[in-house]
Amino acid sequence: MKKLFEEDDNEYSGIDRAKILVTVLPFILIVVILAVTLVVNSVKKKGEDSGDLQQSIMEYADENMDAQAKESPLQADSSSVVSSKEDAAVSPEKTESSETTENAADQFEDKTGEKEPVSEPADASPTPFQETMKPQKDYSKVTFHEQEQLQDMMAYWADNNQKAINELVYLDHYIAMSWSLKGTKNFYYYGEKNGIGQPNGKGIAVYADNQYYYGDWSNGKRSGNGTWMHFHIHQTKNTNDLYTYHHYTGGWADDLPQGEGSEHYDYDMNLVTGNDGYVTNRIGSYDGGLVNGEFYLITLYEDESTKEWNATADHGAWVYQNENKDKKGNRTVYVEVQDPNNYVWLHPKKNTGIGVPCLIVPE
Repeated sequence: MKKLFEEDDNEYSGIDRAKILVTVLPFILIVVILAVTLVVNSVKKKGEDSGDLQQSIMEYADENMDAQAKESPLQADSSSVVSSKEDAAVSPEKTESSETTENAADQFEDKTGEKEPVSEPADASPTPFQETMKPQKDYSKVTFHEQEQLQDMMAYWADNNQKAINELVYLDHYIAMSWSLKGTKNFYYYGEKNGIGQPNGKGIAVYADNQYYYGDWSNGKRSGNGTWMHFHIHQTKNTNDLYTYHHYTGGWADDLPQGEGSEHYDYDMNLVTGNDGYVTNRIGSYDGGLVNGEFYLITLYEDESTKEWNATADHGAWVYQNENKDKKGNRTVYVEVQDPNNYVWLHPKKNTGIGVPCLIVPE
């Protein structure tokens, strides 16, 4: 009997296990499927999130680059740089490199589609800005004594004491003396005279605009040898006049430079910028105040370096060194002493009436 009961228990136990497996297994399978689905979706979601993050990073970088470009524009590539004013003014005969630069200048266009202009050559005949005296005080109320003042200056001039002369001309009563002649071609004179009271012999004179002359006179006119000085005196901070001083010394006739002479220019170096070259010395011969004959010139640059040139003039016009012309019609007028293939260029329209500028000549 016992055996029979044991067999029955085992039989029922197997039946129960089967029922349990049939009932539970679907749920297990469902759970497994759900788990697999969740895992797959999770992996897919991570991939999508990674792609979105990468896209966001790229968009942020693009936006940041755009912002930086607006704040700090890129510098021009060297291939788009056109020749500077000094390069155009002081340049050798065309070479392969210079032609390449010209082509680059012609081809370069800005965002508006307009061609980048090539700078004009520097003027080969500098004419100082003639200061219209606008003092901060009324010099008409400043007392001066022209005879005594000119006598003092003449003594320094006879001793060749340029430093003392430079100091005198900046004194109020000297400025007032010149100021009183403003708008006229008259002058105050101290020195030797002829029988009718005209300047004759050695003497000194002051004109308007802080101009002075010391030297020889003949029958009321500057004649012989002498020095003319033009002081560019500014009462306020100078912002537009490159020149501080200019003089001519040499031969004179009929109140004009005549024969061998030289000019010298001093500049306000705070205003000398870029690559422009400015004539600081010009030595040669003059006729009626105009350049005429062989000349030696020195040009000055922003870094205070200099270059030496040779030129020939014909009654106020520079003789062209060769037949070369650039695209704007400029021609060669000076040739560099150290480099005979290097020139200063000037347009023919400007190549006329070149002489001592700003000189006041009484009628």
